[in-house]
Amino acid sequence: MRVIALNGSARGKKGVTWKLMDAFLKGLTEGGATVKDTQLHELNISYCTACLTCMHRTPGQCVIKDDMNQIYPYLKESDIFLMGTPVYTDTMTALMKTVMDRCICCLDPFLRIDEEDRTRHPYSWRMPAGFFLISTSGFPEKESFDPLIATYKAQTANFGSKPLGEICVPGSIALQVEPQNFEPHLDMIGQAGKMLALFGKVEPTLLEEINTPILSRQKYLQIAARYEDWCRRRRGETSSQAASGRGNPGEN
Repeated sequence: MRVIALNGSARGKKGVTWKLMDAFLKGLTEGGATVKDTQLHELNISYCTACLTCMHRTPGQCVIKDDMNQIYPYLKESDIFLMGTPVYTDTMTALMKTVMDRCICCLDPFLRIDEEDRTRHPYSWRMPAGFFLISTSGFPEKESFDPLIATYKAQTANFGSKPLGEICVPGSIALQVEPQNFEPHLDMIGQAGKMLALFGKVEPTLLEEINTPILSRQKYLQIAARYEDWCRRRRGETSSQAASGRGNPGEN
């Protein structure tokens, strides 16, 4: 099994997203998979200009020459695409969305009806057959991931691939403030990666356990209050306020 793993976090290997991905990739490797990981924030990838040259004049080839050319070969030869992205304004990061947009060069301009009775484009080359999502969010609720998961599944369908599962761990701020709460989850995530490499799927019961919030919302807000105090000091504010549940601690 060959896997391409793209980390769309602007924080790269410093963020919670990569901690999740790293545990999963170690499990994949232990299970015998060949993994190529890439930090998107280190690359220079331009936005799609919708020129459609890739469809009309140079089928399968994007006219833009930049670091996306480092990614295309791995997309073409891999069995699984591991999409790592924190939740940014309810969906994937701009880094990851830019990569997804630049992958339209695998599409032909013609129209077909797929097995789900949806109008789609056929393909000049194929993306990996399986997609897998790994994400984190600055909010503690599981519902924070709903728009991202919907977008991820829509992207998967656009490329004629199959969604193999999602690992979505909320509460990233508290996981940075008190990382000891995180360790048991990393072990389970490693097990999930190994399971995917060995059997081509992850048991739903394991995914459900991984995706169960580590902390209650009340506990999360108590821990996040320490981050809020740090933010106020950075802003030059002298008063400290208790976490009220109205703040937005951000994403990673």
